[in-house]
Amino acid sequence: MVNYMGRYFRLTKVKSNLNQILILSISIVVASIVIGASVLISNPHVQTPTLNPDIYPPAKNDNPHKVTYTLIAQDAEIEVAKGVMSKVWTYNGTVPAPTLRFNEGDDVSVNFINHTPMAHSIHFHGTHDAANDGVVPQIQPGEEYTYHFIAKEAGLFIYHCHAFPTSQHIRMGMFGAMIIDPVSHPMPPAREYLLVLSEFDPQNTLQEFPQYYPINGYVDQYLDNPLMVKKDENVRFYVMNIGTVLPASFHLHSTIFKVYQSGILYNSPTYEQTHLVAIGDTAIVEAKWSTTGKFAFHTHGIAEERGNIGLLNVVENDQPITSEEPSNSPGSTSMIPWQEKTLKSLESPQIVDYGNLTLTEQNIVQNYTVIQSDHVSIKKESWNQNTHDPFDPEAIEVPLGTSVTWTNNDTVVHTITDFKNTFDSGMIKAHGTWSYTFKDKGDFNYFCSLHPWMKGSVSVK
Repeated sequence: MVNYMGRYFRLTKVKSNLNQILILSISIVVASIVIGASVLISNPHVQTPTLNPDIYPPAKNDNPHKVTYTLIAQDAEIEVAKGVMSKVWTYNGTVPAPTLRFNEGDDVSVNFINHTPMAHSIHFHGTHDAANDGVVPQIQPGEEYTYHFIAKEAGLFIYHCHAFPTSQHIRMGMFGAMIIDPVSHPMPPAREYLLVLSEFDPQNTLQEFPQYYPINGYVDQYLDNPLMVKKDENVRFYVMNIGTVLPASFHLHSTIFKVYQSGILYNSPTYEQTHLVAIGDTAIVEAKWSTTGKFAFHTHGIAEERGNIGLLNVVENDQPITSEEPSNSPGSTSMIPWQEKTLKSLESPQIVDYGNLTLTEQNIVQNYTVIQSDHVSIKKESWNQNTHDPFDPEAIEVPLGTSVTWTNNDTVVHTITDFKNTFDSGMIKAHGTWSYTFKDKGDFNYFCSLHPWMKGSVSVK
């Protein structure tokens, strides 16, 4: 009887404790719901409630603006390091291209004009539809195209050319940054800098390990022009890796820093000593320095010895920095216009003027021997403008009703596009084939819409 009663009282006590724990748990849940609801009520447009002020959830913009930019594809000769001149492909003459900046929810149009003899495009990282993805269509020499999208996610995004081979177009300089500021609540005031990490080789565009790893297009420019920072102020770095081979292990000396992974502001930030930025990715970094002096920043590894290093000059709070300008982010100071002005002065771009570039049937093969064949080879390395006779044979003759097959023996995609829009292969992958049956007599001149200097003809008798 005693043992039984002892067990009874022990069980009763356990049940009582469990009930207290259950009541406490329910109270915590209810409190969380109430607090979460209060966040939503205070800002009803926030789609994802958060108690963390460092997170910027997607939100509706009650006052969206229509924003329009013009980007022009231009070949240029620039200085990429002291005394080193090189031909590059650009948007608006500099490498990197101008920074595009607007708010989450804004209505954005980018007018693109191609003033080069090659096909180009603009691919924007982030959310948009197929017509604005920058792969199809490819914008031909002399043509224009308008990209249009609503800015969805807040953060740092890349834009670049997506003509093929894409790595070549990126290596040659066709890339830039796009900053989308949040509207859910303001970011803390900060001094802002943009750091675009890239790869370049003046002798061989596709060299696996190139001669230079510039920051913002010019080798070691921030050793001679240190980035100015005030002691104890918040500094925000928009870091972008547009390399094609190596990820970037971004490092700031003498501090740890806060990082928004992939440059997305609704990611929870982490604190790091060195942050790995993947190829084609970004990061938003915030840091402070509590002492004055000069401190290095760079990518760890081979890139550091080949141009990817700079200095931060941390000064006293009462020392003026005359190059600062108001930022699109309220309360912040932007140094990006100063960076772009400095870059243009260093690169001194000389734009190549090609005159009228409208793509026509002129200069189609005229003097080649016409071969009777129903098969054409797209030759290896035909993507390179220095490759002669990219189609083999260039000119063929076939009877009416013949099905002609093109085989892509190159390592990149190509198209077979008729000037009169009679046929278009779409993208033929490397080692792929495409066939077309000719049901009408006449001469059909065609080209590759990705590499418009590649031209051929079919004569149907």
